Amino acid sequence: MDLVEISKYIFAAVITIYVLVSFTGATIRDDKKRRAIYATQSTTTFIFHLLGYIILFLNNNNDIKYLILYCFEFGLAFATMVVYDVIYPKSSKLLVNNMIFLMSMGYVFIARLNFDQAVRQFIFACIGIGITFFVPMIIKKFKKMRDLGWIYAAVSFTLLLALFFSSRVYGAKINITLGPITIQPSEFVKILFVFFIASMYNKALTWKKLLLTSIAAAAHIVIFIASNDLGAALIFFVAYIMMTFVATRRLVLLLGTTGLGILGALIAAKTVPHVIKRVVAWRDPWSNIYGSGYQIAYALFSIAAGGWFGVGLTRGRPDTIPFVANDMIFAAISEEMGIIVAIGVLFVSLNCLILIMNIASRCNTLFYRLVAVGFGVTYAFQVFLTVGGVLKIIPLTGVTLPFVSYGGSSLVVSLIMFAIINGMYTMRQDSGESSKPDITYRRREPKVKVSNKNETGLNEDMSEYFKKDDFESDISKEKKGLSSEKSGDDRGKTKYYSPEDFKNIDDYNEFDDSKF
Repeated sequence: MDLVEISKYIFAAVITIYVLVSFTGATIRDDKKRRAIYATQSTTTFIFHLLGYIILFLNNNNDIKYLILYCFEFGLAFATMVVYDVIYPKSSKLLVNNMIFLMSMGYVFIARLNFDQAVRQFIFACIGIGITFFVPMIIKKFKKMRDLGWIYAAVSFTLLLALFFSSRVYGAKINITLGPITIQPSEFVKILFVFFIASMYNKALTWKKLLLTSIAAAAHIVIFIASNDLGAALIFFVAYIMMTFVATRRLVLLLGTTGLGILGALIAAKTVPHVIKRVVAWRDPWSNIYGSGYQIAYALFSIAAGGWFGVGLTRGRPDTIPFVANDMIFAAISEEMGIIVAIGVLFVSLNCLILIMNIASRCNTLFYRLVAVGFGVTYAFQVFLTVGGVLKIIPLTGVTLPFVSYGGSSLVVSLIMFAIINGMYTMRQDSGESSKPDITYRRREPKVKVSNKNETGLNEDMSEYFKKDDFESDISKEKKGLSSEKSGDDRGKTKYYSPEDFKNIDDYNEFDDSKF
């Protein structure tokens, strides 16, 4: 049995161990107890990466360029772990390790498919990681970013309008070429769009502000549809409706916007030529297997050929799938490493989503919470679109698998998004921030009268706005002599606060229900 045959089972075992320790680490709160988890994640990542490049080296006539590239990639991954550990010791190391693991898998498969693309991917990784070293610091220092809503919108519209002057590539206008560099503006607009929505919803929300935000969001989506970038249009739409729901807590808005989105998708499937072609190829790729259905059909052939453990790295035929390194890399992974490894990639992505949403739930301010939710939804839905298209669950949308697929713009933006989330996590872990209450965004509860207003200085019960474990007071010790109009069962449980409790809180976001 040769190395390639043995490696099939090693890859499956390595990713299984990685997934198990990642989910275990997410349940442990003590960072000291997580050290073994971090060590296991790093070890399994380096084993996966090293074994992949050894196979590529041996199966390409011992070409030394593969080992050189491996050394650079290993050095970048190691430096990333060390820098985050030194500069941002309170960052989410689980999220950083997941990011590095997915990038390492992408390195291996892109190098297997096209070495030149692998070199370019590494260069973009260096650029992206270099930027991320400064992002958490900027997030922590630059607090005014929550007030720049229309500036975000103006910059994003400027980038999107540039698409109309770009050349059409396979039916869609998504790339702008600047000399030897090709960028995809929609990737960078993701960050601006999420910041725009979060900034608009950060203050008191009225129907007027909600309407203006919705119009601006719809304009983004219309531009993407006009440029035939259907994947980006769907990602932005889902991010908008989820952020709106989190901000307003209104189920009717969630259902209404979702219904409008479904209606719009049905109309597009009947009227927009580019969408019609994608839907026809999705419904029956076999009727035109050497035409519009070729990409889907051969992706399914590759997945079926792989089985549980794959045919072995370098022994598949992913080169038969068009744009395999960009849109269909999940099919290549399934063929050569098997369904177990492919499922492992999905679980690692799910672990990232859980970590991001956990960070969102712990953010002190609504702005940061919405940003984390927006990035989490954007990341998760992009994974769904990519994998769903490969598996023929939904029509192909042409989006990449974050951190894994080839694409410089996608990689850099994904790195920045994770760095922003880590910056917010670092803020939460900082002693000055974590001591503040986790203020929620909700409708005002009915007032509860206090019998002695002069002594408390308050004429309503504010306890519903704060977590109980952040402000614990015992009425029997601190507010003796006061009585509540509550029933006997509730007596002694009412929480009272003085103005001193609120003087340092500058991020209270009130849902102004009277203006709706």
